[in-house]
Amino acid sequence: MITSRLQARALLSFCTLYSIAPVYCQIRVDPDRVQGLRAQLMQSKSMLNRIPRNQRAMLSGATQNLLQLANNFDKAVDGLEDAPATLGTPGNSTVAASNVEATPAIGIAPVSNPVPDFLFSVMGGFTQSETSTSWCRSSVVVGFNDSGSVFESLLFGSGGISLTGAAFSTNGGSSFRDTGFINPGPNPVNLLAGDPVVNCSGPNKFFYSQIFQTGTLTPLHLLAGVALSRSTDGGASWADPIAAVAKDSGSHFLDKPWSTVDPTNSSRIFVTYTDFDLSGAVCGFSKTGAPIERIAIELVSSLNAGTTWSTPVVLEEDCNTAPAFPLVQGSQVIVDSRGRVYVAWLAFPSGTASAIRQLRIAQSTDNGASFAKFVPVSTVVAAGNGHGLGYIQGGIRNSEFPSLAVDRSGRQTDGYLYIAWNDGRNLRVQDFEAPTGRYGYSDILVSRSNDGGKTWSSPNRVNNDPVALPNGRGVDHFQPGVAVDNTGTVGICWYDRRADPANFLIGRFCGLSVDTANTWFNIAAAPFSWPPFHGVDLLLNSFYLGDYDVVATDFMRTSPGFLGGYASVTTLNVPVPNQDVFLFRFP
Repeated sequence: MITSRLQARALLSFCTLYSIAPVYCQIRVDPDRVQGLRAQLMQSKSMLNRIPRNQRAMLSGATQNLLQLANNFDKAVDGLEDAPATLGTPGNSTVAASNVEATPAIGIAPVSNPVPDFLFSVMGGFTQSETSTSWCRSSVVVGFNDSGSVFESLLFGSGGISLTGAAFSTNGGSSFRDTGFINPGPNPVNLLAGDPVVNCSGPNKFFYSQIFQTGTLTPLHLLAGVALSRSTDGGASWADPIAAVAKDSGSHFLDKPWSTVDPTNSSRIFVTYTDFDLSGAVCGFSKTGAPIERIAIELVSSLNAGTTWSTPVVLEEDCNTAPAFPLVQGSQVIVDSRGRVYVAWLAFPSGTASAIRQLRIAQSTDNGASFAKFVPVSTVVAAGNGHGLGYIQGGIRNSEFPSLAVDRSGRQTDGYLYIAWNDGRNLRVQDFEAPTGRYGYSDILVSRSNDGGKTWSSPNRVNNDPVALPNGRGVDHFQPGVAVDNTGTVGICWYDRRADPANFLIGRFCGLSVDTANTWFNIAAAPFSWPPFHGVDLLLNSFYLGDYDVVATDFMRTSPGFLGGYASVTTLNVPVPNQDVFLFRFP
């Protein structure tokens, strides 16, 4: 429970840390804001609890955080409503910015500012996860889930709340300034819920998409959607969010959004997501009158840099019915140098209980207005315990979601598509704790297409360590992100346990290929490993590392190389009590 004394101490710490005049730190949280946010959270919780239990486990990490926040919201705001009345204008999203830019070391730059993480509670440190990196010439922005943004947006904002943050760099990723929470806008029911993806169309023009709960308080009408926030100053500040898509949150939840900018038209933006639909409009109703769940991959697009949006286009939809109970989840979208749009996703044709899944991709040649029928890319064998979005050793939730990239180098390989994922096929051992009876040690695999996604190569293993150790066991490699730079070089980064034969400590590795993903050179992105820390963030899901990290190349194609954000609990081999964000620059 947050007492008034602790709240006052936290406010004083923020004032001192960021040199804010005390008059601006005497902030009272408007009861209308609390009412609106509580209504939004309870509506989201009610809708998510209606999703069948086996499907609920497939929701993104950010949505799991949202559920945890709904359960803990009253504790989080206890005492805040009794804060002193406002004597000045509340701060904005730059109030919680770091005052000192970090100094890079050994190719690694700290991104998030760790100083505020324990100002509100020594029992529950804030954590950052799911990094998305975007790079345009010397401007770089990294977005991430940030549980500290909940308190910062409550205390220093004037409208909704945010579960996300960002940091920006003006020197190509050598150092960063943490900007604090992403602006949720003045609407008291706005909730920026995470799963961030950042894109840019120029050195100062950045776009930030994420899960969005919005609507109106009076009359109460709540919506589930995806938000797009725009920055015109290189990520230093963010305009109020715009709903790229919004549906009735009493019967829909839009999860796992992704976004991209068309390189042939920087005003054209695409957003994909998964619609968990309990309206009954498509799949009908059961004999008991309950709506049958529909799960669909959908896409919306904008022709004017996110100001207005198209109606949703359905790429694949499944009804959650026997005997298979199929579903789809985890889409990504990208556009090649000819304006062709590609969307890839993970399908569960036999439901979440099966360890066998399938990667699929669909192409559009009319700017996303319609798509050809999907093409199978590869069968996928689940990593870890093999059930649903399963767990790997150390209690880390892990998926096989695809990471999608396209070559825009203009060289011989221009147009090649690449999909990377982690896969448990190469080494499966008996495990009585696993629901499938097997534990799949995961490798990083990649497949490529040179004909616009019509056909795909056999998967190639990216990590080059032995598949099995002398004792017959293995180690996990998981959550890859793939990109292609302006030379046609392919880069992939992932979490890696090869330094620990016990398969517990986590490291970071990247791979480079100069021959269209046929052979790979591996690089240690961090010269140290760290343990998986749990239970350090009592506000949100305490067993959460994140579902993905995005590797970036220069969207303007002026510089070679790669930038990759990631989360770690070690700073220069010194353990820290919570997860922070770093960036690795390579080669």
